[in-house]
Amino acid sequence: MSLQSHLAQIPEFRRQNKNFRHFLVDVLAISVLATLCGADDFAEITLFGQQKHALLCRYLRLPHGPPAYDTYLRVFEKLDADRFNACFMAWMHEVLPAAAAGQVCVDGKTLRGTGAKPLHVVSAVASATGLSLGQVAGQGKGQELGAVPDLLALLDLRGALVSLDALSCQPTIAQQITEQGGDYLLGLKANQPTLLAEAERHTAALPAAQAHTRWAFAADGVPVHYRVWVQHDLRWVDEDGRWPGLQTLVRVETSRQPDETQPIVNQRYYISSRALTPAQADAFVRGHWAIENALHWQLDVTFGEDGHQLRHHQAAQNLTLVRKMALNLLKQDPTKRSIKNKRKRLAWDEPFLEKILAALCQPVT
Repeated sequence: MSLQSHLAQIPEFRRQNKNFRHFLVDVLAISVLATLCGADDFAEITLFGQQKHALLCRYLRLPHGPPAYDTYLRVFEKLDADRFNACFMAWMHEVLPAAAAGQVCVDGKTLRGTGAKPLHVVSAVASATGLSLGQVAGQGKGQELGAVPDLLALLDLRGALVSLDALSCQPTIAQQITEQGGDYLLGLKANQPTLLAEAERHTAALPAAQAHTRWAFAADGVPVHYRVWVQHDLRWVDEDGRWPGLQTLVRVETSRQPDETQPIVNQRYYISSRALTPAQADAFVRGHWAIENALHWQLDVTFGEDGHQLRHHQAAQNLTLVRKMALNLLKQDPTKRSIKNKRKRLAWDEPFLEKILAALCQPVT
């Protein structure tokens, strides 16, 4: 099914009286296409619809011309965010079946332009492809822990390794992941003090020869030395039974020396229900950064999400899902260009835009 076909599955929630002028699927399709071409808010989406009306009419019905600004605002304020997310996830399940997801990264992001009590959206991303898989929203960062189980329940986790930060290092979340057929990799910090103390004590003596090592450069150009150890002998864990299927403790040590002073050494710890080698553990820990680099950074820098002021939370939640649809489509384009330049090409090259439009929508007959 095309993206347009999935959007058409969302039931019309507006009364179809004499004031009904624009089909819901047309409003949503134009929003996605406009975002692909560089539109970041409703005013720009409206302008796109006006300027590309002749092209859009070949694929969308638009019986009364392009929608106005107020139409987009009203639709996004009233559109059921759960149904919209279900439509998005059904489309992504076709694009990326669960068996191909591999590592699934889950983390939250605050939409800073949504008011004094900002909206906080928890998202899932396939690490290997950078494609967003779904989202659940809550009000404020404190709601992230409650939103994570809701998002996990929507995902097909069979065979996947789910990575989360230390906030979600909770036995109930580990239990849910394993019950859904997945494995977990959870950051371990002071919110689980007993397990953290045990992890520090029983990984400190692991010999250097057992570590997986590599070098990388930090953003400031300083070389960083990584060493990763794993511990599979968990007979000493005195919280046995709280963490279902626990098989591996991971210790990651980073060492950097930005100047002539002593090296700065940091230790991080993780727990996993999968039996990992040091090299695998290093790859999965690095892979978790896909949600920051491939999603959150793109939304903020390329799509200007943090700078967009939209106080209505439901509209903001729906609009961030449109951005994820557009970002996923851009990531599937094999052209060797940045996301920013792909958007510019779509805006400037109308034949290329029509090619994308034809793949997403059926021509009007």
